[in-house]
Order: sequence, then structure tokens, then C-alpha cells
Amino acid sequence: MNFKLLYPRKLIWISGWILVGSGAVMPAQAQEKFYWSNGSSFSNRIVEADERELKYEEKKGDTPHKRTMDRENVIVAFNAYGIFLVIDKLPNDPETSRMTLKKFYNTTGCPTDVLIRATPLEVIPATIRVEGEAINYLTEGGKPSSINKRDLVAIIYKNGSHQLLREPDEAKSFLNSAFDQVRRYCSSKPPSRDLVMPGDKKIPPITEVTEKAPGKPVLDQKEYQEYSKKALVVVEQFASYLQVIASRNFSMNERDAAVKNALKLFMPDSKIKVSSKGRKAITEQSIESYLKRLKMLPYGEVQIKWSNIEYVDQFKQAEDGNYYGRIIGSQSFTGFSETGESVKYSDVTRKDVKVKLQSYEKQVDGKDQVNWSVLLGNIGVVEND
Repeated sequence: MNFKLLYPRKLIWISGWILVGSGAVMPAQAQEKFYWSNGSSFSNRIVEADERELKYEEKKGDTPHKRTMDRENVIVAFNAYGIFLVIDKLPNDPETSRMTLKKFYNTTGCPTDVLIRATPLEVIPATIRVEGEAINYLTEGGKPSSINKRDLVAIIYKNGSHQLLREPDEAKSFLNSAFDQVRRYCSSKPPSRDLVMPGDKKIPPITEVTEKAPGKPVLDQKEYQEYSKKALVVVEQFASYLQVIASRNFSMNERDAAVKNALKLFMPDSKIKVSSKGRKAITEQSIESYLKRLKMLPYGEVQIKWSNIEYVDQFKQAEDGNYYGRIIGSQSFTGFSETGESVKYSDVTRKDVKVKLQSYEKQVDGKDQVNWSVLLGNIGVVEND
């Protein structure tokens, strides 16, 4: 019998459900599991991979047996802590993939619930209170908010369970784009210690605040650490918007929305420097112009990824009371043919991003409270490969 014929075309990983007294629907106890597109499921883990095949482990009694399936049929796996692995990111080399899978299944999960929003793409740390067609939750700052489930791609719960709310083929591109942000929120350790994955980024050491502007609001050490991490996430969010804007996998309305939301991340009149492989000249244009041109690139498909995002200059307070820092990252760009079968252009560019923390006052319970906005500024080119 041909084993491959028994399986549907695509595989995904989701979890079960239970009802709780509040009326909210919550996930059942998390476990390693992958599902077929027809809803059938396996409570097993993938243990090996090469260029063409995956192997998962199945126990019969106390004896484990390895079963084989075509790699091209598998989209994503989740471990028992809710961390996901898009199979495209799994190395082809059997030994490297075995090590990656072992670390993946031992990687712990999120300190909060996490919502992955589709458009604009956004990873939202949350404490879910009530769940139905809409999800009522508390933000990281403890503020109440809500979102309709139809706007989400997936939910990762604090207990490690999750829901996938889009069809696997559709969810794949969103999960790829959200991967780094989810890892940032969910990992208490530097990502490089958790998984051996392309695109891992370093969480930089946070230094003490030594410079202060007289008479201006000042970040305490806890706030300094919080906003330093948040700035890295904002850069990742910008990178996620770039992928949506450039990709034909998204509708034009979704891409237009991504342009608008990306612009909200920047200070007014911010510029970006653009280079091209094989051309020495570096051009400068407004962020808005750059994003709109990105949307119209003449490729069948485009992949844009940022990796190795880290601080070059830690935040320091200036005379105007704002804090300024600089973050660097590697942007890989790949443009494919109309059929998607061949690469028409690719390069990797090191870019640096100016970042500003700007204070503002907000009334909370009748009292003035100082908050800080994270804004991106000019983006430069460090080097081009």
C-alpha cells in the first residue's frame, strides 16, 4: 500500500476545546499534535527531517515507531508550550534538523496569551477575559480591549494550547511574518539559546541610565528595560509590514492598510536609504515613497525578512528630554519570477534605524501620568552584500 495516498495535501497543528463556567471557550490541555486539513489529528512529535521527508514518532504500547510522510505536505508544528515551527524554516540537513526539533519541543512558552492579528499583521500580548465571537482581553498595560476573532490568524494561550483561525495555506504566510515577534514575546531567554533557526535575533544587554535632562521626565531602570525591548519589537513590526506590503499573497486593501500602519511607526519626515546589489549609488527617499514603491515591484512574489536585530547605541536622554538610540538589522530581499519558480533578484543589506522615546502626559484616574511613545526615524545603509 502506498502510505502517501492515505494523507491529505496539507497538515497543521491545533488543540482541543473545553467550556468553562464563565461561558468563555478555552483550549484543552496542550499537547504535541498535528492535524490534517480534514480535521484528523495526530498526538505525535516530528523527530527527523531531510529535504523530502519528515518522520514522526508513534508509540504502540511502550515501543516507539517512526512513520514517514512527505515534507511538502506539512505546514506547521506546535509544541506543548504553544511555540510554533513553520516547516519551511526547518533545515534540510538531517543532523541539524534533528537538533533543531529537539530544542523546539523543549522550548517553553508565553508568559501571557498572544493574539496574532491578520491585517495589519500584529502580535498582541494579552490576558484573555472572555472569548466568543469577540475576544475581550487586557493589554500588557492592564487596559481593557477587544478584537473580533475573524480578524485573527491564531491564538496562543498561556497554558500552551492554541487555535489556528485561518486555513493552513493562508495562515502560513502570516505565521512566517509573525514568527520573530512571537518568539520575542514568548521567550524569556535570548532566541539564539532556544532554537537554531534562520532569522534569530539577539536581545541586547540593557545598561544603566546615566544621562538625564534636568527638569524632564526620566525613565527608571524598569521602564528603560521595558521600552528598550519594545523598540526592538517595533522594528520587527515594521519588518512584518514590509512583507505584507510587498507580497501578492495579500489583497491590495490589506497592503494599503499595511502602508498606513507602517507610517504610524515613524517620526514625521523620516527618510530611508536604499541600495542595490551591483550599483554603488545609495539613494534616499521618504518612508512613504519607499513603501508605495515596494507595493508596486514587478515580481511574481517577494520575500523580505529582517534578522540579527540588535542595538548599536543604547538609549540616552538628550537635552529635549527624549531618549534616542540606534538599532541595526540585516534585511534580506528576494524577488521571484511570475511563476515563483526562479529568483530574479536577491540581496542582503545591513540597515540601521534611529529610534526615539518621546514622553507624553495622560490622565489616569484624574492624575497626570507620564507615558512614552516609541517612534522610528531615519533608516540608513551600513553595508550591502
